[in-house]
Amino acid sequence: MSNDPIVCPFCPLCCDDLRVDPISGETDVPCHVAQVAFASAIRPPSARLESQPIETINWDALRQSLSLKTPPVVDFIGATIAEAKTLDAMVKRGQIRLRIDRDASARSLDQTIARDGLLGTTLGDAVRRAEYAWVIGNPDHATPRLKERLNQSGLAIEYTPSPGIALLSRLHELLRRETSDAEGEPCAAASEADRLHEHFRHSRSTVVVVGDAPFEPGEETIASELLLRWIAGWNESALPIGSGDDPIVSRVTLLRLTADQNLHTVMRWRNNHVSESELSQPPRPAIRIGTRLSGSLSAVSLQIGGPDPGESIAKAYLPAAVPGVHHADTTIRGDGSVTLPLAGLTTSPHPSRIEVLQRVLGAV
Repeated sequence: MSNDPIVCPFCPLCCDDLRVDPISGETDVPCHVAQVAFASAIRPPSARLESQPIETINWDALRQSLSLKTPPVVDFIGATIAEAKTLDAMVKRGQIRLRIDRDASARSLDQTIARDGLLGTTLGDAVRRAEYAWVIGNPDHATPRLKERLNQSGLAIEYTPSPGIALLSRLHELLRRETSDAEGEPCAAASEADRLHEHFRHSRSTVVVVGDAPFEPGEETIASELLLRWIAGWNESALPIGSGDDPIVSRVTLLRLTADQNLHTVMRWRNNHVSESELSQPPRPAIRIGTRLSGSLSAVSLQIGGPDPGESIAKAYLPAAVPGVHHADTTIRGDGSVTLPLAGLTTSPHPSRIEVLQRVLGAV
């Protein structure tokens, strides 16, 4: 193992306590994302086209074999800040379209937040200040060590895999009863919602932690609006805890960790907005770059870096040097709170991920 801990570039948590063997890629933490991603980066699969290995890459011949449309749609997973800047420039030149692979719940939350705003928090503030965490959706696939981070803080945690419309509506009803004399009607979700409400009511600071796919299919738009309006309503109500002339007020905030934080941030820096034309959704990608270890993979013409998903998923596979493993770069934690340095552990005989993309497209 390396003597010094490093920042992991493969998950929006950006854990900074990993030690990695620069020869085998083995890690000293129980995280399946880090284990698979570092192993495939340090000991990558061989280049191939369909079932045939590629000994020496003829970029022109490979480009013809892939028959990519112009501009191709690229799914770039975990782009760093430097990579995001290059991708933004390639989008402006019309060389690529970018696809952000987000589930319907995440897209609905994005739309609601863009319209109504959000009282958000960071992971650091959550573990320092929150007394209670309500985790919705599945945080394990995309951020395997998030539960570990929350548990270390000592706060009380409640998990609801999929809060339905009935439960969220009941939370609204219970909040109205706190601020008025209205009587609530019983409902099927009352027992869980009532119990959650009591926890929120007696907590000075509650954080709602959003994992993957928190809402039921078909309910995403309504559920995201109900959740965010409930958070806004709770904070506007300024519900006191205890008594006295200056009582403490109960607060609720939202914590999201997004894998595409660097892309969104760079595009906002440069363009003051992120347009739908720049981040295409949901066209299927022709090229996938990086490591996606959760959810289903759509078939692509080319996989660059990461594990080789096999011929049925990717017609061709090309290994690539990875920032944070083979060379230095910077990244932003998925909550947008801090910029972190990525250090190189070892060298690679392969071009970087961006260089491979540019060579495939004939853009260098």
